[in-house]
Amino acid sequence: FMFKQFLIILVINFAGVIIQNIFNLPLPGTILGMLILFVLLWTKVLKVESIEKVCDFLILNMIIFFLPPAVELLEYMTLLKTGFFKIIILLIVTTVITMIVTGKTVDFCIKRMEKK
Repeated sequence: FMFKQFLIILVINFAGVIIQNIFNLPLPGTILGMLILFVLLWTKVLKVESIEKVCDFLILNMIIFFLPPAVELLEYMTLLKTGFFKIIILLIVTTVITMIVTGKTVDFCIKRMEKK
């Protein structure tokens, strides 16, 4: 059952990659696949229940997806040492921006759901 849900997500992601390659779009295919998934869920063409279990599983195991980039950072340790303070400031600023945008988005969604 979970295999079918995972396959749905992979097919949608692969469709995004194919569309990106065919039309040579400046947007990465995986991001395009996420946008396609969003539109399918938003228009209710794809029901949340049809991918819910595998999404819960992927969210619970999200740390696995951050391991390769973290290991890759080890190759750039000299750059990290020389620009340490710039990186820290950049991380703080982008984290604050992300928190603000996320908070406003959640607030908007909650207000919209309360109207329904």
